[in-house]
Amino acid sequence: MRQPDGLPILRGLCAAVAPADRPPAPALAGHALSFYWAHPESGTRFAGYGEALRFEARSPRELRDLFSVLTAPDAVEWLDGPASARDRPPGPFFGAVAFDPDEPLGPEWAGFAAARWAAPRIVVFSTAGRRAVAAFGDQAGRDLDLAVRELSIPAAAAPVPRVQAAAPNGARTAWGELVSAALARIERNELSKVVLARTVDVRGELPFPEQELLAALEARHPTCRTFFLRGEGGSSFAGATPETLCRLEGRDLATDALAGSARLAEAQALLDRPKELREHAWVVEHVLAALRSIAERVEAADGPEVRKLADVAHLYTPIHARLREGKGLADVVEMLHPTPAVGGVPSLAAMRFISEEEKLGRGLYAGIVGLCGPLRADLAVALRCALLRGPSARLYVGAGIVAGSTAEGEWAETELKAQALLSALGVT
Repeated sequence: MRQPDGLPILRGLCAAVAPADRPPAPALAGHALSFYWAHPESGTRFAGYGEALRFEARSPRELRDLFSVLTAPDAVEWLDGPASARDRPPGPFFGAVAFDPDEPLGPEWAGFAAARWAAPRIVVFSTAGRRAVAAFGDQAGRDLDLAVRELSIPAAAAPVPRVQAAAPNGARTAWGELVSAALARIERNELSKVVLARTVDVRGELPFPEQELLAALEARHPTCRTFFLRGEGGSSFAGATPETLCRLEGRDLATDALAGSARLAEAQALLDRPKELREHAWVVEHVLAALRSIAERVEAADGPEVRKLADVAHLYTPIHARLREGKGLADVVEMLHPTPAVGGVPSLAAMRFISEEEKLGRGLYAGIVGLCGPLRADLAVALRCALLRGPSARLYVGAGIVAGSTAEGEWAETELKAQALLSALGVT
């Protein structure tokens, strides 16, 4: 798609409303919740309702063109003038890109697309003690008035279902065989690292309530980005991811390397474990090399630090860059995704192994999810997540396999990571 020079693809209105600390409403002004994005540590929340526009990219070239259009300086025109500028939401375009956009999505992902982005009809956005509502599309004025009125009404709590969790029959045996196959490739020097994934199935007595799930994820994982993306046919995709793909403001970019894991009780020992340090270093090297090809300046911390989450600890290195003139989000996504934190080293060999041997169909898991808009973006890697449909949920978790890995040890790591979703879904 191409945008005529100087013409917006979206027009919107914005109004400030009273601050409120509560989960997103399941619907607003007749539009269902379509996207949610929250970073509790910074106090930022974005709830999108309905769709004013939708875009799908079916090739790498189309995805580049799409990101270029959505992040163009004049992509959005605000009809209420400069007075509302401080209350305007980020984005406002939201969406996701699959782990491997060139692979067809499996039948369980039927409600989604390999690369789909949309503009909501209504956004409720809060940050730094402020809260605002924005509306887009041909009914923006009506939607804005209705949303402001409805937000003053207290929301009712939904019942919380009892649930059961189980890995598919034979999952542990299949995992052991997959890890053994990866280690054999590593021993033959065909791979240095490959990230393998598995699933855990959960079933409740009732459909999982979106408000309660998102509130639980935020409360348990305040340093992560909680996300929710509605698909078609009753499906949705939700999680709390610790990994940033990129935050972009103009030409200033922030990202991070997150690889190497341990139980919380062993967190500080991560800094003394050669296997974890080596795994982390590969991710740092990949990100730095990728950014140097599109940035005029790249900076990283001298060494990793330990980042503690609710159930697991990781090695973490923040990275900052200044993009070259003419470079933007399309270039960043092309160079960074997928990182060795979700793919492997060498990248092409690891992706080939995953495609041929994993037999999982990752879909949006380990893909990209987030927001983008004029000259800015906030994108994360979709980890610690679940595909939801009615009373059923499929959780996706992974672990990096390197020399010295064992099937038992990596299974235990995925069990730890699964707790991010299991606890929020009510599984104890």
